[in-house]
Amino acid sequence: MKRRTLALAIAMVMLLGIGLTGCTKKAEPAAAKEPQEMTLNLYQENSTLDWQKCSSSGEIQIYNWIMEGLTRSAGQGKVKPGIAEKWEVSPDGLVWTFHLRDAKWTDGKPVVAENFAYGAFRAIDPKEPKDYSYFLFDIVGAEEYAAGKATKEQVGVKVIDEKTISYTLKQPVSYFDYLASFVTYAPARQDIVERDGQKFNTEANLFVTNGPFKVATWEHNSEMTFVKNADYWDAASIKLDKIIGLMITEDSTEFNMYESGEIDTTIALDAEQLAAMTKGASSKYADGSVWFFDFNCTDPIFKNKNIRKAFTLAVDRQSFITNVAKTPWVPATAFVQPDIIPDADGKPFREKTPSYFKDNDVETAKALLATGMQELGITALPKVKLLTNDAAKSQMYAQAFQEMWKKNLGVDAEIEPVPSAQRIERQHAHDFQISLAGWGPDYPDPMTDLDLYVTGAGNNDPAYSNPEYDALIKAAKAEPDKAKKFEMMHKAEDILMDDMPIGPLYFRYRNYAVREYVKGYTRDSFAPDMNPIYAWIEGKATK
Repeated sequence: MKRRTLALAIAMVMLLGIGLTGCTKKAEPAAAKEPQEMTLNLYQENSTLDWQKCSSSGEIQIYNWIMEGLTRSAGQGKVKPGIAEKWEVSPDGLVWTFHLRDAKWTDGKPVVAENFAYGAFRAIDPKEPKDYSYFLFDIVGAEEYAAGKATKEQVGVKVIDEKTISYTLKQPVSYFDYLASFVTYAPARQDIVERDGQKFNTEANLFVTNGPFKVATWEHNSEMTFVKNADYWDAASIKLDKIIGLMITEDSTEFNMYESGEIDTTIALDAEQLAAMTKGASSKYADGSVWFFDFNCTDPIFKNKNIRKAFTLAVDRQSFITNVAKTPWVPATAFVQPDIIPDADGKPFREKTPSYFKDNDVETAKALLATGMQELGITALPKVKLLTNDAAKSQMYAQAFQEMWKKNLGVDAEIEPVPSAQRIERQHAHDFQISLAGWGPDYPDPMTDLDLYVTGAGNNDPAYSNPEYDALIKAAKAEPDKAKKFEMMHKAEDILMDDMPIGPLYFRYRNYAVREYVKGYTRDSFAPDMNPIYAWIEGKATK
């Protein structure tokens, strides 16, 4: 009896167990991780990704994703520690000493102080001048070394040990920590540079980098992809696994790809596109740049400042912005940017002299042209050439200026559309008459603009030269009194705008849009502008 009861009980338990198993809800599998990939527009193939040779905003942008200097831009003119975990400045402001953290190159080798010293001397190599070599001229002996008049031992760049490097300056530079974040101060590996020679950083498989991302693929003139660098010292803060950079030159194509979800952000937003936008949210920001005519001051016609002024004043900026560009740009009748560049008292530098000339001042332009032609001893102006990018909008802008010059001055202009990289190369070689050009700030000080036009400077595309201007810039850099320093910079801008090697057109404010699933993406007034480094994707699958 007992044995039968026990057996029955066991059977019941087994049946109950089976029943319970059949009724219990199965656990759901863990949700798949959302792909952390962002696609954006690089616009065009860059001229170079050799750190010490980089000069365009696109080149500097990519550098910021895959490389890191002693410091890193934190946005809005601020910096934060990069490869240097800390630094100190001597009481007299002349010696900056940086202490490196444990960091690796993508081939596993440690980043050491010697890499920064090698990069610095490469930037000022007298045998191969670089566009931005003057960024190091605040360092003792650097300018002389670049001119072949000093030895390495006379330059104030000293490796103290593997983890420590110091820079001795000619005068205090309050923003030197910001300069240390810039591409020209990048570390470089001598073994890699010598291994690759002219091929340095020209193919995806050749890059050895130390930043948040690394180059995965490079289809020239088409696409670059970047993947997260797991060995980056701050990899835990990087959420994206991949950035896909397309090269789309036409704004209309970029906008359509944004709307269709092929790219995740766009700045191709004039008034019409902004009204037609259906995806994500738009914002307006000052990208910090000023756009202008570059006049070649060595050209037989444009060596005359009155003719340069005539071409500048004969343009109706407001009409161009409203009816052609259809953007939130602001007419520029001065050079240094408003809003973002401070004066000695912290107020905008632009407040003291808001404008140097009247927009669309046709009568004055005509008189200046007549004076300039008389000074040159000519009775008719030959057809001039305007160099511009070959993108559709760039050509449309050039055509607007072409028509204004014809209407207001009776001057014929031929438009020369070329790829952006070629335009930049021709500007640097002074191979143009007039060029549509722009400049964005690299650090929050008026000197980021004004020292461009010192005689012989690497980015002095107009080949402008004025000894009085040069002396003011040199004196301003050496002046310890902040008020006096800024007064000198105001006087320098006065001279520049009187000589007018550049004809200011507009300060660029931009609309940009980001898809709603992209978080943490920022744009900035200072280089680098486009910053996806700390972005992430959230909720894309539901959109």
